[in-house]
Order: sequence, then structure tokens, then C-alpha cells
Amino acid sequence: MHKDRLVEHFRKFPGIGPKQAERFVYFLMKQNQNFLDNFINNIKELKQYSIKCVECERHTYLSTHNPNEKHICDICSDENRDGATIMIVEKEMDIDSIEKSGIYTGVYFVLGGHLPFLAQDPKEYISIESLTKRIFNKIKNNSLNEIVFALPVSDEGDNEMEYIKKVITQIVGMDKVKISTLARGVSTGLEMEYVDHDTFKYAFDARK
Repeated sequence: MHKDRLVEHFRKFPGIGPKQAERFVYFLMKQNQNFLDNFINNIKELKQYSIKCVECERHTYLSTHNPNEKHICDICSDENRDGATIMIVEKEMDIDSIEKSGIYTGVYFVLGGHLPFLAQDPKEYISIESLTKRIFNKIKNNSLNEIVFALPVSDEGDNEMEYIKKVITQIVGMDKVKISTLARGVSTGLEMEYVDHDTFKYAFDARK
């Protein structure tokens, strides 16, 4: 049935269980055709007119409808940011939360996912090749001072961080770059997107 297939689609959304997925479907069933047409068009345009920043891998929306243009997001292109400090996060929503704190003034790199334990091919889950390329280029240009890990405080997050450290420390010149981690003021199991201002401030100021 179409309804059941839609429910399965919504269940793939982060944090959405079967009951909530069904509520979404029943809500859509009650809407008029104009609402549904607009909803469908907005979804199509979401993919068509979004693009990843060539620097940090962050997904943003294009100001022009030219998906072939190379795009640098507003954070990476801001000359007032500290481009010599890179904070590594899992997803774009982590950046949104950190930016609201107004504390961090460096730039970011978005891994685009999390690395499961015993993953056979890590690059299928995270953008490790793009990250190493960006770090290599910054070191070559003598424009990298610190890398800050802001990953989920969990066993899986720790595993992900250790893997990335192992990879990037092999880059020539990395011995001159500080590698730090947010202090454990962030509660175990907490996603970065849910961290409040005071907690992040403590965790960032006490990073080591």
C-alpha cells in the first residue's frame, strides 16, 4: 500500500519512530492537493538547489540556481573567521548549534555521518578523503594551527575520533598542529546539536 511505503520513508528520518511516521502520513492524507503539490515541489528543489561547500563539506542552499558552480559557504568565506582552526563535526546541525553559542570563531569540517564499529571501508560513512586533503593543503600553505574534535560523546564517537587521528597524524607536518578534544563537560551520549551555550563554552574553553 502507498500509505505503508510512505510510513517506511518517514521512519528513515532521524529520531522518527513508527507511530510518529504514521501521524505524518495521516496528516498528509488530510491535506488538499495544492498543499501536497507544493510539498512535493519543495522536496524536489531541496535536492536540486542544495550543494556542499568545497571547503567544509557543509550542505547549504544556493543563492543562484546553478548547481554546477563551485560553492564556498558563508562561514568558510568569512575573512573574520580563524581559518587556522578547524572543528570536526558529524553533521550540519552540529554547526548550527555551535554557531548559536557565539563562542567558536574558527571554521569547520563536516564528516557527513558517523563511523560504525568494525566498518570495512570508512570512506563509505565519513568524508575522510576530503578531510585529509583539506588538512594537507592547509599544512602545505602553513595555515593550520589546531584541529578540534567535536564529535558525539559516546563509544562510537570515540572510535570515530581515534580512527581520524590515526589517519591525519600520518600527514607530513601534522606534528606542528595541535589536536584537541572538547572537555567532558558535554554529557555522555549527547549529540552536539543539543549542546547548550554554557555547556559548550565550558567544553570548548577546557578542551585539551
